[in-house]
Amino acid sequence: MESRARLDRLKAQPYEKPTLGLVSAALVVVESLTSILPPNALDETISTLRAIKARDEAGLKDSGDCAAAAEDLAARLVEVRTAVVQRFVTAWQENAARDVAGRLGLEMASLCMIEGRWQPQLSDDVRAALSRGPLDGNQMLSVLLPAEQSFRVAVVIEGTSGLESVAGLMDPAAALVEIQPGAQVTGWGSRTADLKALAALAEVSSSARRAWSANHAGGHVLLDFTVRARDLGGAARFGRRQVMELLDQYVAGQRIAEIRLRPETLARDTASGRVLRLSEPALGTGRLRPLTTNWPPALRECLRTAHIARITEAPMAAAGLCWAALEALEVKPKSIDKLARALSLQAVRQQIVDLHQQTRNAIAATAKAAHNAHRVAQNVSDSLESAATAAGKDRKATLEAKLAEARDIVINRHAALKRAMKAEAHLTTVDAWTGVSSSAKLHDLDRWLDVLAAPADVKPELRMAADAMTALADDLGGEAGARLQTWRVLVATPVALAEWIETTAKQFEKDLEWLYALRNTALHDGRFTSATDMLDAHAGRAFVDMTLEFLGNWYSQATSTHSERAAWAAIKVIHDLSDRQRTVVAGLRRGTRTGLNTSHLTSPTSNGWDRA
Repeated sequence: MESRARLDRLKAQPYEKPTLGLVSAALVVVESLTSILPPNALDETISTLRAIKARDEAGLKDSGDCAAAAEDLAARLVEVRTAVVQRFVTAWQENAARDVAGRLGLEMASLCMIEGRWQPQLSDDVRAALSRGPLDGNQMLSVLLPAEQSFRVAVVIEGTSGLESVAGLMDPAAALVEIQPGAQVTGWGSRTADLKALAALAEVSSSARRAWSANHAGGHVLLDFTVRARDLGGAARFGRRQVMELLDQYVAGQRIAEIRLRPETLARDTASGRVLRLSEPALGTGRLRPLTTNWPPALRECLRTAHIARITEAPMAAAGLCWAALEALEVKPKSIDKLARALSLQAVRQQIVDLHQQTRNAIAATAKAAHNAHRVAQNVSDSLESAATAAGKDRKATLEAKLAEARDIVINRHAALKRAMKAEAHLTTVDAWTGVSSSAKLHDLDRWLDVLAAPADVKPELRMAADAMTALADDLGGEAGARLQTWRVLVATPVALAEWIETTAKQFEKDLEWLYALRNTALHDGRFTSATDMLDAHAGRAFVDMTLEFLGNWYSQATSTHSERAAWAAIKVIHDLSDRQRTVVAGLRRGTRTGLNTSHLTSPTSNGWDRA
């Protein structure tokens, strides 16, 4: 709405029809939230969206009307956030139903990303808080979304010896300090050494470039400034974003020289003194495999654009480039529904593969924790027993009372250990049926599907594995346990699985429509920020990853088995898989999954419903 409200545009973006589609999609999402929120919590938000929808495309033509709608929606954001957060707090307290807890968990995860939480630190904070004991709803909320505070951030700009008027181009509250090479570093207290280390790293890099090539002057400057954020990682990323936008002025003003932001960033918590050394993007390790071992002509342009989207820091630009990568496969707005259906098939396969890995990880983690907890309890008990034996009369009674408590803990921990070891034994039985490699990868995805929900009249080996799976599912807790229960129901109820596939396809379709709108506002309208841009960039990259995953597999398989399909255009593959999704859903709606070929669900060697 804000984009369409701009007066300086001859053609407002996005166009009326896709904008109205996004409003309708938002209305569906908000209305679905009402089932888990208190009555009337979102009434004003729903009324606002319905009013915009009722005015149809005619109500989106005038920039003034769009500006008013944008203002109304901005006010409603607070209402939605407040309702979700308050419901999360009460749900945490009352041990809400699984579906309610699951939806609120997703909403809070999205909110954490939208409000700038850095995922590694968020995970560490949650683990640390929960390890200290039970938390009430408000305490958990403060862990997920701590209050914003001031952080100092330092970055290095290469390609310049100084930036004129830099302080005036930033918010005065940033209190920006420009630090020249060799200048005295102040203001970082006990963490001055960290700032000096960043300066030294920049100097070494500049010197190395000058030594390597005569055309590199090697100039650089440090910027040290304040940002407001919820954690150190969020501050570092937000600080980088501010500087990248600041450099827009200098790139345009200079035009010839190349200037850039180095990947290293230093952030300091001004309250606690903690620092974070961050490098963006984070680099991987180990050997890498290509998507395909040749160069399918249908993928060449997409691979290039997807790579650029992956390494682009600016989230709105990255999201727009993600649509451009899909467009390089000839995906157009009118074929979004077909890509969505193809992706829903890939999503089924991904979910089932990931379920296997997460189940194994949860069992291994539970067993490790049980062993450690039992060992610690036994050591405490042994120490108390030795102390009680050697103690005099005045301390003996006290120590023996503590020893009795410690022995009770050992008994409880030993019982937990036995349960964990039993789960490992059940997993071994399941593995005997499914088959796994030395790296715990499945040999046959369909055999894993069989064991999740086997019918009554099956061969003894499968019956034994299925019984072991039932025992595992009954005892496994946490997210892995909840997902295992959910997917056992879906696999056992083909109609429900069909519903899941179709619902997923519809959600993907709405998300892809949103991605297309972002492409228009980012690349056509020039907008570079939005409330959800970090979330949008992640979603866009995920869609490109999933699409390339099934296309890469298709062309790899087709090259060796179906040479005529190796020559298909990418959009033809997408159309074929879209039709296949309809075939699979129709088969499942008949109440059977016999024939569902999960192992080759998106492969050119199958039609998705031809398992022997």
